[in-house]
Amino acid sequence: MRSEWKQHARHALKGKWWLMAGLALLFVIINGIPQSLAPEIDPNSTAPLTSTDATLSLVSTVLQILIAPLTIGWSWLALGVSREKGASLSTMFKPFQTRYFKHVITSFVMSLFIVLWTLLLIVPGIIKAFSYSLTPYILRDQPELSALESITESRRLMDGHKMEAFMLFLSFFGWFLVGILTLGIGFFFIGPYFSTTYATFYDSIRDNQVGSDEPVHGTEQGF
Repeated sequence: MRSEWKQHARHALKGKWWLMAGLALLFVIINGIPQSLAPEIDPNSTAPLTSTDATLSLVSTVLQILIAPLTIGWSWLALGVSREKGASLSTMFKPFQTRYFKHVITSFVMSLFIVLWTLLLIVPGIIKAFSYSLTPYILRDQPELSALESITESRRLMDGHKMEAFMLFLSFFGWFLVGILTLGIGFFFIGPYFSTTYATFYDSIRDNQVGSDEPVHGTEQGF
């Protein structure tokens, strides 16, 4: 199946590689703004933060939360490409235009859950990251669900498919090395390829469960 998902992604990206690379660059630049504002803090230093550093840290954190829907927008963009509906800048910013606060809350709750699981052990954190990874697509396809219900639906869909997702990720390891060897430039093409393939993986799972879905309200929500 992995080869079929990748083949579909390459076909869907035909004629869109450069556009998607440009949008990936924009995505990276915008996501880098909060980090660029954050002050350099020495973890070994016992000196208290200056008022300027504290303010910059707060602004950086708030910005990271406010632009979190951009990651959801990137997933929607890849999903649109996978479904051969084209690629556009407006798609990437759509989560800012519709249900913005729900998307912010969903991103925050997902991150919080993953951090809490990671604090227990690294492996449970990785497993849960895969478990919640379909949430952005569910926000697109089932907008009537709440933040917690969307995360729960992702958990339900990924039940029995987390190893598939992990193996799909590992199958891109060679490409990730290429990205590193090209000083990161290659990632502007590899990122869209991986994201479109993962969106195809989501559609494959969803299509296989059509007609056998349990209502999300009937499943245990959240963590």
